[in-house]
Amino acid sequence: MGTLCLLLGCGKPAAEGSAAPMEASPLFGNLRLETGKGELTLHLDRAPGKPEPAFVGVLVNDAASGVKACYVLVEVAAGVARLVNDNGSGSTAAGPDGRLRNGQCAVEAGRVERSKRTVAVRLRVAGQPGFAGAKQVFTIAMDGNGQGTALTPAGTWSVE
Repeated sequence: MGTLCLLLGCGKPAAEGSAAPMEASPLFGNLRLETGKGELTLHLDRAPGKPEPAFVGVLVNDAASGVKACYVLVEVAAGVARLVNDNGSGSTAAGPDGRLRNGQCAVEAGRVERSKRTVAVRLRVAGQPGFAGAKQVFTIAMDGNGQGTALTPAGTWSVE
């Protein structure tokens, strides 16, 4: 599996299960992603004085489209993961067990861990029949005022 980029920075390729350093995002700070078999862990190490994003997200699909995608958005302050529906027009919030499902994937979101300087969340992702294989990955992060990144290409990841 390859390293994914979060927001504006990309790190060097990482072996499965390891973390790759990311370059600093001017809006939020240093970002990194740990990859593993069926698992993505998003990390944000905020720079002093930088805001906490309102949400971070990962879109896994063949193109930068939320239609028929595995598109997970994490509301940072609420600690709630949301999965965009199959037609890309809305989302469903995870219940207390953190589980979500659409026609492309099943996601189990761990608890969002926050401190003054960090945000982290682990996502277990399994492809539904017909969605497995190498997919493009895009990331997004926004603050409460709508400032942030557009969907940013972040490499590829193998959905199982």
